[in-house]
Amino acid sequence: MFRTLMLSTLLVATLLLAWLFQAGKLQAQAGTRSVQDLIADLDKGEKEKLKALQDLEALGVKAADAAVAVVGTLATKNEDVRLQAAMTAGKIGAAAVKPLSKALESKDVDQRFYAVWGLAFVGPPAKSAAKLVIAALKDESPGVRRKAAYALGRIDPDPGEVVGTLVGILADDNVDVRQAAGAALARLGKPAVADLILAIDTKNVAARHRAIQTLGQIGGDARAAIPELKQLLRDDNATAQIAAQALSAIGAPALPALQTAAGDDDEKVRAVALRGLQLMGATAVPALVDLLGNTHVDVRRSAALMLGTIPVNDKMVAIGLGFATRDKDFQVRRNALSSIQNLGPAAKQAEPYVSALLTDIDPQVRQQAFYTLRNLGVDPAPGLKKALANPDARVRINTASLMTALGMELALAEPILVEGLKAKDEALKMQAAHALSSRGLQADVVLPIFVAGLKNEIASVRLQAAQNISRYGVKASQATPALIDALDDADGSVRTQALSTLRAVGADGKTLLPAMLKVLRGKHTNLHDQAAQIVYQVGPDSVGEVIGLLRKEEAPALRQTFLQMLAMVGPPAKDAVEELVKALEDKSPRARMVAARALGNIGPDAKAALDALARAEKDDDGNVRAIAAAAREQIRADADRKEFKVQGVLTAGDPFDRVRTQHYQVVHTYRMKKGQTYTIDLQSPWDNYLRLEDARGRQLRQDDDSGGRLNARIVFPCQEDGWYRIIVTSYAARATGNYTLTVR
Repeated sequence: MFRTLMLSTLLVATLLLAWLFQAGKLQAQAGTRSVQDLIADLDKGEKEKLKALQDLEALGVKAADAAVAVVGTLATKNEDVRLQAAMTAGKIGAAAVKPLSKALESKDVDQRFYAVWGLAFVGPPAKSAAKLVIAALKDESPGVRRKAAYALGRIDPDPGEVVGTLVGILADDNVDVRQAAGAALARLGKPAVADLILAIDTKNVAARHRAIQTLGQIGGDARAAIPELKQLLRDDNATAQIAAQALSAIGAPALPALQTAAGDDDEKVRAVALRGLQLMGATAVPALVDLLGNTHVDVRRSAALMLGTIPVNDKMVAIGLGFATRDKDFQVRRNALSSIQNLGPAAKQAEPYVSALLTDIDPQVRQQAFYTLRNLGVDPAPGLKKALANPDARVRINTASLMTALGMELALAEPILVEGLKAKDEALKMQAAHALSSRGLQADVVLPIFVAGLKNEIASVRLQAAQNISRYGVKASQATPALIDALDDADGSVRTQALSTLRAVGADGKTLLPAMLKVLRGKHTNLHDQAAQIVYQVGPDSVGEVIGLLRKEEAPALRQTFLQMLAMVGPPAKDAVEELVKALEDKSPRARMVAARALGNIGPDAKAALDALARAEKDDDGNVRAIAAAAREQIRADADRKEFKVQGVLTAGDPFDRVRTQHYQVVHTYRMKKGQTYTIDLQSPWDNYLRLEDARGRQLRQDDDSGGRLNARIVFPCQEDGWYRIIVTSYAARATGNYTLTVR
């Protein structure tokens, strides 16, 4: 063994000597060329320049004599050479500051750009050039301004000289310049905080947001800004979100502010504060545990859910979540269970609380409790069969419902559920009906129970009723009035589900339109998108009413909804041409965009709008211009043309598709003739998707990649004369971009 060890040691030593010899040889070869030789190469071709600059960079401060010559190569047109010269000057250091400062005064923008970048590479030794770099913040070139801001973050200037100027640059027109200025201020740290706090009050939104973000980047040293940042949680949504992120980045000093805001009477303030606590992570755990007892249900729901996303091994968390499983709100109980399940063995102390939920009134809570116990290492199955004989009807029926959902002992569970349909307790009756309907049993009996359940005093029962009704689709039209009433429910989850179920039931437009308008005018903004989707689908019968509403409505969001509905209808919206032409002058680019799209979809009956659309082709907004041009093509088109072609754009301002619900859509209408076969091609640089519907909204075809690569193609033999809806959408959720639609 000793001999083997000696041989190994000798081998390592031999390899090390060989490496040292080779390294020395290479160093000697490099050293054969003097700095003067390398300077001479800087007057040669681009290849020689680049190699000489690299060798001088390797010499660093030893190449001080080459500083002027190196900076002189910034005048070269070769981009690689200029960049290498800036980096080499940075390695040379202090000796390069003076020539770089001189180059910064050049009339050539590229020289100024690389000169100020070179000073940034030099770092603190370039502090003497601070005034010149500050002056460069006013350069006409955004690139020079950006690099000047970048340099000020690296040359260690006196804060008093630069902070005020950098804060002013936060209002620059160029986003990259603003970002670089913010990064420089963040590096300066605490000395910049006072000026950044003042900048929060600026009317320039971009500067304001960048100032807030910079305070967050400074972190704990920005604690003096906490009162102002907390106040911003009441501002517009974008500002409030950025302020919450900044507070979370400041960390522990901001915890009391976020915790207090999380209990605010304003729902929006609570939401952004909770988001800030979530971003703070483990530091926020004690506050989140305290918030499990908050008076606001949305706070308790969020806190219960967030605690399961933060990996901590703390008995306090497990016990707090255990107490939360007793909450009167079903969603709090669900979220607490979900967090206990995520924490796994670390939440073992919560086991007794979870076991009690096996007979909870909410079916999802029951199932969740079952699987959570398994995750904690407990098998609940043996106790369930025993519970079927419990003298308490609540225990029997809820246990039977759970076992039915799990597919356990169905022969024993089903008789108890049928018996439960006669229960005097409406909530228990609902549980039995829910379990039976999930297996397709007693359908004629359970639907009236669900409709009645929409008025139950327990929120989870009302939610369950709305969910169950949706299973029946159009067969549950009798539930429409009760579902419309449920849109005013005190519980947000019930309101959301009632609206979703209304879409599934598919009541007629005349019935739904007034209800949806009430929702759109209401304070529950989370329902607005879904209500708008229903308005989009209400159909031609409501066109006249929508036109009247459009004439007198001033709220931008509602006008947008009405315009989009008209765009979805297509040719039957021909009576709206006059109002749509007026909308081409709307203050909102999105409204102008949709008005143009609606006119295009009306087709030849919108010829009166051609001049207005021609003017819209010169709109300040690129999307409006593109869609106006496409609309003119559609209006001039007829079914006898050999080819119909539209250059369009899918944007984030477009509605979601009713079939592909997380995908934006554009609808084009096209008249087709019976007996002809049409080829519809959709081409784009992004992965697109194509759908075809008839005028009644029935899907006839859909396609993803039949057009080759990322493109869709539909070949459609037309069986009936009429207008058809060609729906442009995407394969990936929320994708946008330009496209070309061709019909031949």
